[in-house]
Amino acid sequence: MRRSSLVSLFLVFLLALAGCSLNAPEELDRLMKEDAGFKRMIGLRNESYSQIHLIKQDLLSKKRSLDAQTDKLRREYDGYARAQNEKMEKYRMAIEANRSILKHEWETLTAQLAAKLTELKGYQRTLADVRRVLRESKGIEISSQERQKWEERVLLLSEKIRPLGEEIEELKLQIRLKKRKASFLR
Repeated sequence: MRRSSLVSLFLVFLLALAGCSLNAPEELDRLMKEDAGFKRMIGLRNESYSQIHLIKQDLLSKKRSLDAQTDKLRREYDGYARAQNEKMEKYRMAIEANRSILKHEWETLTAQLAAKLTELKGYQRTLADVRRVLRESKGIEISSQERQKWEERVLLLSEKIRPLGEEIEELKLQIRLKKRKASFLR
């Protein structure tokens, strides 16, 4: 029992100590009166805390000022970037318009090429038919006038085919050129 009362007494003592403030103002006053060096230390501490408080206020003020400037600069940049992006889009649209023009031109040339190829194929087929008639007519009597007429037809068709072939080659060249130009506008 003696042991439990000793433990109880110790616990009461601890509770009493916990309730007592070690930094009571009266005790601080007493210590400063007793020790002038300690009084200077406390004065320096108070001055340091005052300076720390002023520095914190200055930092906060500076931060607010810089945050406001940063916000202003961000808004200015956003406006500038928006204007520059609009300019870039106009340039891109101009490039794309030129590319579309070239594409339309090569599509038109491609249609012309298809028509010329169809025309050439028709002439070549007719020429082949006329030559076949002339070859196979060896067993049939054809007057010299008729033969001359058929040969003139061969000559006429050959004269039509030659420039048409040149036009086709020129169209192919123009199409390749337009496509190449358009590829540079990407």
